[in-house]
Amino acid sequence: MARNKTGGKGKSTLERALEDSTLKKHYLKEAEKLFMGSKGRPEHEKELKKLNNSYGKKSFRKNALEYVKKYGLPGEWGALIMLLDLKDAPDLVCDVIDRLVDMAGNGCTSSERSGLESKLQILEMTEPDPEIQEAAQEALARL
Repeated sequence: MARNKTGGKGKSTLERALEDSTLKKHYLKEAEKLFMGSKGRPEHEKELKKLNNSYGKKSFRKNALEYVKKYGLPGEWGALIMLLDLKDAPDLVCDVIDRLVDMAGNGCTSSERSGLESKLQILEMTEPDPEIQEAAQEALARL
């Protein structure tokens, strides 16, 4: 058995802390951040917020490309949906479509799935870039 700070037998400080559900949640959240790499750092939340706040503005494209370059594709459904509007970045949009379809298969809500299907149908019908149009068509078939 592990020794505590006083040298006696018993539970370690970590073991005692994990018995407290609030502390356990905190420890698990912090541990998860270690495995998230750069997305686990505090500046990531700021950058994601900056991306979300710039949607519909001239700065969105620049912010989106900088975010993806620094962090890769976001893990948040809403941020991924926004990236579908980057028509001049077909490779990125196709990657986003694939990620969204994967996420849709792993428990998204029915309204998220419905919204994705609608967005993909619009891309399939109106997108001038054949690569994006084909990716949307294939994604619809996979859903």
